[in-house]
Amino acid sequence: MGKMIPRDTLHREIHSKIHDIPCPNGKECRMAFEELCRRERLGLIDLENDTVEQRIDFLIEMWKDLCPATVAILEWQKQVVSKYYRRGGE
Repeated sequence: MGKMIPRDTLHREIHSKIHDIPCPNGKECRMAFEELCRRERLGLIDLENDTVEQRIDFLIEMWKDLCPATVAILEWQKQVVSKYYRRGGE
């Protein structure tokens, strides 16, 4: 997904709150990967400059109808990430 997050702060905070993320099956992961590549080719996403929240939104969009359990955890993860950056985390 092309995003790095601070390991000792944000990454640790995510894992302290979220332990298991249900993984979509291979077909659904392939679909999301191919769509990510397509959007990058078209300039619709910027792997370097888009935010972590934008990446999470992308996955939520890809799996909202196919993987509701995954989407629920991704939405929770997005809340953790958003709070971290609102507090001034880098």
